[in-house]
Amino acid sequence: MNSAHNRKTCGLALAMFGAILLTPDTLFMRLSELDGFSMLIWRGGLSGIAYLLIWTLFIWRVERQVPNVLTANFLTIVLCQMFNATLFSLAIAIAPVAIVLIGVATVPIFAAIFSRIILGETLSNLTLVTTVLVIIGIGISVLDQDDSKIILSADTLQGAILGLGVAITLAMNFTIIRKDKNVPFVLAISIGALLAAVLGVVCADTLYLPNLQSTAAIAVTGIIILPLSFVTLSYAARFVPSSTVSLIMLLETVLGPLWIWWGIGEAPTNGMLIGGGVVIICLTGFLIKESKGN
Repeated sequence: MNSAHNRKTCGLALAMFGAILLTPDTLFMRLSELDGFSMLIWRGGLSGIAYLLIWTLFIWRVERQVPNVLTANFLTIVLCQMFNATLFSLAIAIAPVAIVLIGVATVPIFAAIFSRIILGETLSNLTLVTTVLVIIGIGISVLDQDDSKIILSADTLQGAILGLGVAITLAMNFTIIRKDKNVPFVLAISIGALLAAVLGVVCADTLYLPNLQSTAAIAVTGIIILPLSFVTLSYAARFVPSSTVSLIMLLETVLGPLWIWWGIGEAPTNGMLIGGGVVIICLTGFLIKESKGN
């Protein structure tokens, strides 16, 4: 019992650490001033190289075993990472950010569904209630932004679908990592990110070298923020349900605007502060309750 409690505490701590590491990502995306496919090329390429270095220096170097990459689980993680990176970049490029974020906020729901189907895990009432309240909080936050007037159009519909696609691929990633304790998921994520970058190169209208500010900003998020946060979040899924990891990860949605406020002076609206407060209070209560549970 004590061992299980320690594993849960470790998983919650890793998820919180990874989520907090991820919060400045939006700021550096804005500072880079890159368009959708350019963002995909640089974020995918740099993060893919960083993931590969992490796996080579800190995982393979210790285990000294040839990874088994000829498995369905490994391939699933590769594809999920590739589509996750691609769909998010495309969604942000063509649709209002608000509608995309609402779609992404459904990650815990899909994680719970996949955990039930693949792992036979049931969703606790605490997680269910917290998920609903967090999605409501995120809705209040993003729908009060100046650019959040949602007009029904093909682009809006596509953005919503792409946002749901991001949620589905993230949820599946965490679930497979929890299911298969032997899959070299860091290597799989690396390959998926690099494939996303290649896809960006193929689809981009023009290829260009960003200026110094853009390069510095995208390097911070691609080399530091994304690899460290997602490796930590992925390891957290080994200890706690993927729905829990997905839920905690949504902190990035409400704390990200605070980084933007600090970094470029774009003040949050009252709705963003209220919605963010709802999310933070709910997640704080959830973490306290979970950490005290058996």
